[in-house]
Amino acid sequence: MRPVPPPLTFAEGQRYIYGLLAAAAGIFCGACAIGMIALLMWGGWSRAEEHSIVTIFGFSLGGFIAAMVVVIVGLLAGGPVGRFKIEATSAGASFEAECQ
Repeated sequence: MRPVPPPLTFAEGQRYIYGLLAAAAGIFCGACAIGMIALLMWGGWSRAEEHSIVTIFGFSLGGFIAAMVVVIVGLLAGGPVGRFKIEATSAGASFEAECQ
């Protein structure tokens, strides 16, 4: 594998850092989701608690994954040096893509 060339501009360096943060967020989200599923499967819950535990864990896991997706997209699209600009105002919403 060839090494990645160093960034030539400040913006490229910032994009690289945001890319690493987004990748780390995805790995963290996946590990936590697997941990929650493992705890749900092998937690030793009683029959009386199973339904409420499954409901609580299901909503918690769904909310956790949705929040992490929002953070990852926010880092990649809405960061200070992102290539995408998303804006929502009372007049409407706009989306711009920057190409170099």
